[in-house]
Amino acid sequence: MVNKDSFLSTHFQFANMYCLFKKFCRTGCIALIALTTLFPIIGCQDPKNLPGTVRLEIYTRNAQPLRQLLYGFNTNMMSGDYGYLDADFVELTKALAPKTLRFPGGTVGNFYHWQLGGFSENEMASTLTPKLNQRNRGNYVKLQRRRDGKILFDDFMQLCSALNITPIVVVNLWTGSPEESAAWVRYAKDNGYDIEHWELGNEYYLPHYLNKYPTAAAYIKEAKKHAAAMKAVNRDIKLSVCATPIAFHKGGWLVKTQQRKWDEGLAADTSFFDAYTVHVYAYKAVRKKEIEEMRGYLMGWIHFAVPDALEYYQELFPDKEMWITEWNIANPANRVANTQLHALYAGDFFLKMLALPNITQANFHVIAGVGKGFPVFSPMTPANPKTFWKYGGDPKVDFGNTIRRAVYPVFQLIGEAFAQADVQFTLSIQNQPFLLGAIEYAGKEMASLQAQAIGQKDAKDLVILVSNRIGEQHTPQLFIDGKRYKGDLTYRYVANERLNATNGGNAEMEGTGEIEVHIQEWTGKAAELVIAKNSFGTLKIKR
Repeated sequence: MVNKDSFLSTHFQFANMYCLFKKFCRTGCIALIALTTLFPIIGCQDPKNLPGTVRLEIYTRNAQPLRQLLYGFNTNMMSGDYGYLDADFVELTKALAPKTLRFPGGTVGNFYHWQLGGFSENEMASTLTPKLNQRNRGNYVKLQRRRDGKILFDDFMQLCSALNITPIVVVNLWTGSPEESAAWVRYAKDNGYDIEHWELGNEYYLPHYLNKYPTAAAYIKEAKKHAAAMKAVNRDIKLSVCATPIAFHKGGWLVKTQQRKWDEGLAADTSFFDAYTVHVYAYKAVRKKEIEEMRGYLMGWIHFAVPDALEYYQELFPDKEMWITEWNIANPANRVANTQLHALYAGDFFLKMLALPNITQANFHVIAGVGKGFPVFSPMTPANPKTFWKYGGDPKVDFGNTIRRAVYPVFQLIGEAFAQADVQFTLSIQNQPFLLGAIEYAGKEMASLQAQAIGQKDAKDLVILVSNRIGEQHTPQLFIDGKRYKGDLTYRYVANERLNATNGGNAEMEGTGEIEVHIQEWTGKAAELVIAKNSFGTLKIKR
């Protein structure tokens, strides 16, 4: 079978050859006749009007409500580097304009006591994993020293109220009790805190927690107690249980039978919860691969693995919402961390979630914290050969000692777009070239562009979020409801010739110690638009 897009691309190339041949050849009449016969329609048209030109087609008559809660962040303040009411934290979060924030974070939620506003020292080493126990103890000491051991729920809610953010709360099923969880729901209700989304713990399927939750049945028994107590206080809340990420990592499919059994156990008893939580990370952090290969892997993982994984969860939980309350690359020391490729990955994965309707809520991990790997913004880190953050001392930036990492401008663009949109429109892309996958996706072809269109119900204002996965630019044609759009638009984008460009260095690749990843802007006619290579951006159109 002939691939349509490949055929059109080849057709396009031969048409250009024909134009050059006709211009410079004066005696080759037979060849000209042959080529004219082969290409009777295309001829020497402007390449922008050739059939092989990329076309973005938006249909505004088939709008669906925009899932605003897909745009959020996980918070984790146990190290005390930031507080929810710190001026720099508030200003940087405000610029991102998130729709949701998760409190008190992921793992820390398993030890947090909301009435204490903190943690009990004797619980910090209660898991079966020495590294986790050590991390908990270290963060406990830092929090005591920096903020008197407090992470206050009321501070978090004050931030959410000021910035119009929807909170999601993780309750403690590890060292907490059903009565404590119910009291938290009561406190929120009595104080006018509108909290609908609650998670019943964090990642209890991991081996850290086998001493309390050796099976899904043990977890379900405890989760039901918390659920009943919480719903007795407020029937309108939604509760989510901890499902595993096994479907996103086929390499561990045969090894991690415990995780498959855990999910099957949850699916067998769904009466007490409204949603299931999955934490999604692209786990392969290969140190000896070039960054171009990592592009082929990460984009391939998004393109192929994510839709396949969704089938697994839909079969298990067909009538439940899916919450992805943590997502990112894996491992803060990943060679991709804090690079242009990391920024491109964040934007591309976000667009994939917009294409998958059963995901109703998502939080990037993590909004702030130390280091150059996971955070959207973080404290500046001096060059230090004794740590794995050894390359590239951070440059001076605004807001005191805080630096915006490479993913920050991508999320800023998403925040700007979501702030002025309430619906999502149907969008299709025609005639785009391919990107070849790498590592486990070697030889597989995937689309080079991914895009989604959002805007207002009246369709006067449109925003197209577009990810260009490849190192080649595009000159697309835009069509809205079947009519080619030739008017003005503003293109705001994050792009760089170098996939390993960084904001203040990288864990493994030697960085410049400069801000290399930032927002650029172009305004002009749609017919003159060029989608930058290695980019994520937004096209703002006023009709």
